[in-house]
Amino acid sequence: MLIAFTAAFSSQAQSQKKAWTLEECIRDAIDSNIAVQQADINRKMLSNTYVQSKINLLPTLSVTPSYGFNFGYSINPVNYTFIKQNSQTFLPTGQANLNIFMGLTQLNLIKKDKYDFQAANSDYLNTINNTVLNVTNLFLQIVLNKELVKAAQKQVNISQSQLDVAKSKIRAGTMAESAIYDFEAQLARDQATVISQQNSNDLSILALQIALQLPDMASIDVIVPEINIGEVMSFDHLNAHDIYQYALLNQPSIKSAQARVLSALYSIKIAKGNLSPTFSISYNTRDDYFNKASTTNITGFTSTPPYIQSTETPTSAKDQFNQNFANNISINMNLPLFTGWQRMTAIANAKLQYKIQQLNIQAADNTLQQNVYQAYANAKGYAQAYSANLKALESQQKAFEVAQKRYDAGLAAAYELEQTRDALARSESNAIQAKYNYIFSVKVLDFYQGKPITLN
Repeated sequence: MLIAFTAAFSSQAQSQKKAWTLEECIRDAIDSNIAVQQADINRKMLSNTYVQSKINLLPTLSVTPSYGFNFGYSINPVNYTFIKQNSQTFLPTGQANLNIFMGLTQLNLIKKDKYDFQAANSDYLNTINNTVLNVTNLFLQIVLNKELVKAAQKQVNISQSQLDVAKSKIRAGTMAESAIYDFEAQLARDQATVISQQNSNDLSILALQIALQLPDMASIDVIVPEINIGEVMSFDHLNAHDIYQYALLNQPSIKSAQARVLSALYSIKIAKGNLSPTFSISYNTRDDYFNKASTTNITGFTSTPPYIQSTETPTSAKDQFNQNFANNISINMNLPLFTGWQRMTAIANAKLQYKIQQLNIQAADNTLQQNVYQAYANAKGYAQAYSANLKALESQQKAFEVAQKRYDAGLAAAYELEQTRDALARSESNAIQAKYNYIFSVKVLDFYQGKPITLN
């Protein structure tokens, strides 16, 4: 009853698993991979910076209204006389500023920000490429392990069949009873191999789950595609140099390094531009309102101090805004004479940064060349290894068939048959491993040639 319930539960769990194709894995990894998301955010930020640097060419405009309530002794902001009573002020001001010339730093900053954005965008594409290669490798590792599990299970079936035959011979009296222990031991070893291969398969699935950032770590399986290799790739018309030259023009890692070199070049121009005088034009406007403001009206004269007779009439807000309105236009120049050598240090550091970026592009070039030549050598070597292992498997299969016939005829001992079968199992495992090493190496070459990654 317990066994039946366990089997039913396992079957239900299997049916709830989602089976993923390679294309689905790649799409999901691109959407959920943290490194891809970080690279995407970084390029969006630099895109905003690039747009802002162009907007900074426009004049600035600001309006600053100010309201104040004064207690006790204060100054009339209109005629600057002192009063000793509570009062209120309202001072609206406005300012506009336009940079006329700043040593071309703004134009060079726009170009620098443009190349920074291009570098970040290439970093984003490079992160996607690395993710695609990693997911493809993890996916193929699962497919490989599944085939190894099938191969191991096949050996278990053969061992079980041989054990059943041995039991029949013992019952018939044509085989010594002690011979059964060798077959039982072989069956146990083969069953252990199945368990080991299944554990490897589970770990490879776990690695893919982590790469896909899946919340449920027990709900994934892969669809094993029909991979028809056909004839092994010919390298007669394909060489590493041509692949490298193509990759050099198209790989985002190189484009990113190139963009950063140009960005560093404009950083030098910006630093040099800071030595130039700057010119700007400003426009300022202001108005004043004071609730205690008044107008003095002369009503007569006297022969005694204060000699003038007058009355005070409160000045209306409209009159104050008309009377106190002021404008100012100014042309400003700033000439940097000495700032503690900071500008010269900035120029020197910008030049050093430019040299660093030049070295970085050389390093990226060297890394790309090494990776392409290594991928080419791997593909060529794995192609040869795959062909050799197929021949070895074919020969070992024939050797096992001969050994089986000799054993059935009583011309070979059981241990001879087991040795031949072990050799066959190793040959089959080696052929499977060589097959997927070859497949992945070809996909890496496709990647550097700009071809889409697919198993179809």
